[in-house]
Amino acid sequence: MAANGAMPTTGWVTVRDIEMGSVNLTIPPLNKTRVRVEDKAGVRWVLPGETDPATIAFNSLELKIDAANLLFKGEVTTDATEFKAPADSEQIYYLAVRLTSKPFEGKKMVFTAPALAGSAGFVNAITKNGFLALSYNADVTTPVDATGNAVSPWGYKFVDATPALPEG
Repeated sequence: MAANGAMPTTGWVTVRDIEMGSVNLTIPPLNKTRVRVEDKAGVRWVLPGETDPATIAFNSLELKIDAANLLFKGEVTTDATEFKAPADSEQIYYLAVRLTSKPFEGKKMVFTAPALAGSAGFVNAITKNGFLALSYNADVTTPVDATGNAVSPWGYKFVDATPALPEG
């Protein structure tokens, strides 16, 4: 995460080979509390209620050491060829996330959230027709600026997709 609730400009780790159908981005609508008056028909007022945060979940088939270290916060050997899980694995880590879609009609959607409270794991069966995948699941939290005021917890934009060069 960057200072003042902003998205970081450096230090990004790219997680690739996202398992088909594993990305889930949920932004729930505001829950409402309906107030009724006794002995009167209908709803008198509708007030904002408690709402669940936006959530992101995905699985990656690429088990890179730096991706595992980013999501688990464990121990990496000096030559970055071995990862050891942390002794205290019951931790929530705060990360910024930038999720970029595949191109559609010449545009890519880029979803950003500067402060996600997440945890990692491994999913899928280890079988002859299955792949072990690194999983990540996080809740979007609301960051604050230097004065303690809440700033936008998430956003998105559309960017031009770089056209593929012809082979040959």
